[in-house]
Amino acid sequence: MARPLKKALRVYIFCILIIMAIVAVFSFNTMAADTIKIGVVDAFSGPFEYIGRYANCAINFVVDEQNAKGGLLGKKIELLWEDGEMKPDVSVRKAKKLILQDKVQILAGCAGSHVGIALNQVSRQYKKLTIQYAAAANEITGKEFSPYSFRVGHIIYPYSQTYGILSAKLGLKKFYIIVMDYAGGRDYGKSFREAIKKFVPDAEIVGEVYHPIGNKDFAPYITKIVDSKPDAVVTGNWGPDFTLLVNQSRSLGMKAPFIAMFAADPTLLNVVQDAGTGNIFSEVYSVRVNTPENQEMIAKYHAKHKNDKNFDTWWPTGLIGVYICGWKMALAAVEKAGSLDPDKIIETFEGFSYRTPVGIWTMRKCDHQAIFPMFGGKIEGGLNPYFNGSIRPDIKFPFEGPDIITFPGETIAIPATPEYNPRCK
Repeated sequence: MARPLKKALRVYIFCILIIMAIVAVFSFNTMAADTIKIGVVDAFSGPFEYIGRYANCAINFVVDEQNAKGGLLGKKIELLWEDGEMKPDVSVRKAKKLILQDKVQILAGCAGSHVGIALNQVSRQYKKLTIQYAAAANEITGKEFSPYSFRVGHIIYPYSQTYGILSAKLGLKKFYIIVMDYAGGRDYGKSFREAIKKFVPDAEIVGEVYHPIGNKDFAPYITKIVDSKPDAVVTGNWGPDFTLLVNQSRSLGMKAPFIAMFAADPTLLNVVQDAGTGNIFSEVYSVRVNTPENQEMIAKYHAKHKNDKNFDTWWPTGLIGVYICGWKMALAAVEKAGSLDPDKIIETFEGFSYRTPVGIWTMRKCDHQAIFPMFGGKIEGGLNPYFNGSIRPDIKFPFEGPDIITFPGETIAIPATPEYNPRCK
């Protein structure tokens, strides 16, 4: 009797294990079916990690609000993060891991136009819907266009237009261009040269240089800049390449203001301090836009982040605000499409308009570039209500002034021409 009982017990245990495995698989598939996975590749280490930190705060803010409303298409959004180290090869490897191993339905990135171009190639290869929210080179929506990629963030060209307009208003005529040597930097120099001819016909470019990313000493460049006696120095630099350039320039006696893409970034302003005063900025999002929607968004974001260890994420300034607006737009487009099918989302997203807290954004059909208003002015000393004395008394630096200029999106958008993108006619 003992042997038949042992055999029956083994069969019973085996059956129980099979049932448990089936239940586990069923439960996993059910949970997976109730979740939308979005994979984000950005810089979360190294000298540019603060950009990834901005993205983390902004995207989580939008996703948390979306999940609180019942999710996206009735499913909870799950974010998966990968550090691309702002290197194309690493970012591509991480993106493929998110697609093939983690089975994300949507891919997103990232700081660095050289990385953004690489992610566009991945999106084409795997036909994966990709949200570009940070890389700014014109060619990402131009010659490097991917039909599966949508840029809901800044692009170089409108900056050059706003700087041309501001230069004309301020009577600036002599310019020295100094930019990091990568796709976005090259676009920045080219776009500014073209814009300044339009808005200041008698303008003179007295010098132009492209330096390696992560440059450690700007003194040789600054000597040439000072000798050329420009009215303003034009730069698209960011991170340490911006702060070192500005601080070294002031220490070596250069007085000319910087016309800078990241002149209003709080992380950078805290490093350059008074050397940032008088610099000229333009940005896609500003906390100075006084609409009820923007003030409500600022209050909600600040309530969530007012105790952050890093002061530069206390408020949705600059890029954080851009990312919030862009991600709200992207999720609204997916919601309207009613599907995660890339083709259906593409059909809906092309021509889609969305009211952000700072104005209407429209996704242009031919190039998948969001068209938006921009805001610009000067960095001013004195009262900085967002950071000076806010939470920590040691945080004090100049900031964008309250008297910002608004530039309508349709007047500064990159022209939709076949030369820029063959789909644009």
